[in-house]
Amino acid sequence: MTTIARQFSELYESYRQWVCNNPQVAGDVESTVKWVSYFVAGRISHSSVLSELIYSVSNLLVLFNDRIIHNSTCKIKGGPADRLKIWLTVIEYSEVFIEVAARRRWGSGGKWTVAVILQLIKCAAKLHLLFNYKEHVIQNPPVPPVRRKTIEEEKIRKEEKWKLESMSFALKRSGRLIRKVQGAPPIHLRDWKPLKSVPENGIYEQNSHSIREVLKKETVIAEVLYIVKPLMHLYAMWRHGPKSWKPWLISLLVDVVSLCAYRKTVHKLTRQQRMEVSRRAFALVLYILRSPFYEAHSRDRIQSFLHAMSETVPLTGILCRPLAQYLPVWQDTYFYVWSS
Repeated sequence: MTTIARQFSELYESYRQWVCNNPQVAGDVESTVKWVSYFVAGRISHSSVLSELIYSVSNLLVLFNDRIIHNSTCKIKGGPADRLKIWLTVIEYSEVFIEVAARRRWGSGGKWTVAVILQLIKCAAKLHLLFNYKEHVIQNPPVPPVRRKTIEEEKIRKEEKWKLESMSFALKRSGRLIRKVQGAPPIHLRDWKPLKSVPENGIYEQNSHSIREVLKKETVIAEVLYIVKPLMHLYAMWRHGPKSWKPWLISLLVDVVSLCAYRKTVHKLTRQQRMEVSRRAFALVLYILRSPFYEAHSRDRIQSFLHAMSETVPLTGILCRPLAQYLPVWQDTYFYVWSS
């Protein structure tokens, strides 16, 4: 048993080193796995379950590699809030596969039971983040993917800082940087401009105090509404039926009220918070693909548009025909209100 654990530890360390040294190649592998899920869809039996499994694995692989890269570049360990956001992200990436597998195994009743359980867990975890850890405007997913391109920029920044420290020194009282004699370049290569310090971090973020200043009553209520919206939608579907307009209208109203509350204080939000609010605003477009609006108004128009594009515009049939074929399946699988 000890030998197996040692081999596993060595294998993980080798993989960790490879991901840290080759973040872009790791990203290519992740993209390849994700494209496999698109290729599998509709081509073999039980393809929906297998496709969702592969897609979930690709997202979880991205999260796993991102944690490796983050831990190698950031020496500050995450607290309980960060760990809770990681588990929430795991649920976000896995919930569609779990629901599809539950429907395959136990039918529609099993699917909705699993959906309710997952939404209760997510709602409780997000409310815990909101009130106990002051995590407002929770992102979707809670742990966003790491921007791999910034890693090389960070390495260059550190190299520039090291070169700057080796060729200059700072005055004690003013902090101004002065070139050292031995570090001065030849005369024909000098630009004669004063040295500028390199910032400690490549990414600037507001401190927690400035973020807490945003926490007004209306924004907290807006976030609570957005968090409990999936449960409100599920209850409305149970109360009025899946074909009723009331669940659709209730969810849309909650989204609009939440966004209007955030618009009043958008100038005080951080960059990440503003991006999340903008994403939620753009997600309103998905309501045209959600039942019962889709069946009543969108389906025939979208299908006619895709058919016309494939018949009249050269080369678009390669994309439009499969999209028209799989759109009903995707609409039934993905376009739930709680997935936005």
